[in-house]
Amino acid sequence: MDPNVLHNISYGVYIVSSNKGNYLNGQIVNTVFQITNDPVTIAISVNKGNLTHEYIEASSRFSISVLEQDTPLSFIGKFGFRSGRKEDKFKDTKFKLLDSGCPVVLDHSTCYIEAKVINKMDCLTHTLFLGELVSSQVLKTGKPMTYSYYHEVKRGTTPSTAPTFIKEETPGKTVGAMQKYRCVVCNYIYDPAIGDPDGGIQPGTAFEQIPDNWVCPVCGADKSQFVKEGESCNETV
Repeated sequence: MDPNVLHNISYGVYIVSSNKGNYLNGQIVNTVFQITNDPVTIAISVNKGNLTHEYIEASSRFSISVLEQDTPLSFIGKFGFRSGRKEDKFKDTKFKLLDSGCPVVLDHSTCYIEAKVINKMDCLTHTLFLGELVSSQVLKTGKPMTYSYYHEVKRGTTPSTAPTFIKEETPGKTVGAMQKYRCVVCNYIYDPAIGDPDGGIQPGTAFEQIPDNWVCPVCGADKSQFVKEGESCNETV
């Protein structure tokens, strides 16, 4: 069986947010889809171990912010690779509270949807929440980011708690003149041929030449958390 066939299924990149009283949290999800149109119902898949899952269970509300195509990797990493149990993801993030108390992320969002949970299904590691649309708004004109664009153009990676994470998928050896490096935290690949323009690293910059204060554009890990592509995690630079 080849698990890579699953990459042919289309997904998007969204921030699902919820609240537990005055506490707020949000996370990146790629599995959001409309189920019916009268009434409008939306389904999302959330890992049971995530804090957002706990908040949705508590409030029976969730919002979905549709991210635009040019959303920086660092912003996606903030909501996708960091835990709300350790930091406030909404700090320095533009958002608003809806009448229900549910937060909506506005930064880099083309629109948002708010839904009230009307049913749910236990899906082993995840819960499929079914929500009825209660409010929505278009925030700006823009092209939504697809999961394919996130991977192929932005070179983003998949969190291990995502429903589409493939455990068997591993990076191969680097072939070419310049050595690639992999982040052991999120599997982001630094490719010298591409560099990290958003982080001020120009194409053609070898990993060894990157300033020591540079961090992974996805998860924020420092240079010590990178290994040569194809090496094991305990072989640090």
